Amino acid sequence: MSIRDMKRTQAQLKVLGKRHTWEILTHILKGSKYITQIAEETRIPYTTVQHRVTELRSAGLVMITNQVDHSTGRAIKIVRPSHFKITLTPQDILEMMEEDRGPLLILR
Repeated sequence: MSIRDMKRTQAQLKVLGKRHTWEILTHILKGSKYITQIAEETRIPYTTVQHRVTELRSAGLVMITNQVDHSTGRAIKIVRPSHFKITLTPQDILEMMEEDRGPLLILR
């Protein structure tokens, strides 16, 4: 596994371990939504949804498209799931924890 792949896997695992992530992912898997819709329909605070979606995007788990709501003329961000697959082997974990190049996986 390359260092780039290790960092991406680490980011994916980190965000998947956070509160509300699975609820947000499950919600958008049923259909693309904009951030306000996700917050209203899941009753998760807007700022939490916004922050989590940003983390999911950085980890490559969702895509965000800027659009305009034609009824209001306001800019909206449509959130869609990305096609992703996470593969993690015991060897990958060992490589992430190697100390010669510094641990890529930081345990807290």
